[in-house]
Amino acid sequence: MRSGFSRLKSRMTHARRSAGRAVTLVIYGWHDSQPGTLAWVFPSLAAALRAVRAMRNAVEWVIVEGKRFFDGDVDVGAIRRAGGVLIECALS
Repeated sequence: MRSGFSRLKSRMTHARRSAGRAVTLVIYGWHDSQPGTLAWVFPSLAAALRAVRAMRNAVEWVIVEGKRFFDGDVDVGAIRRAGGVLIECALS
């Protein structure tokens, strides 16, 4: 019983550490307006998800691990191939 608890405890600690890592939210598709590609760095995945829910006209977006810099048009295929995509949404 003790070994099962210690494994669970170590998994929970790892999940907490990864949940607190910085992520980058990239919005590249919009409904009605087209301000272009916008990207922000957030302290956690949960913070990025709250932000994208608040932007109701964002219809195509991706959240990637770490702090990334994107300028101009975004090649989503290249982002996928590079790895690190946590969540992707394409509602268009």
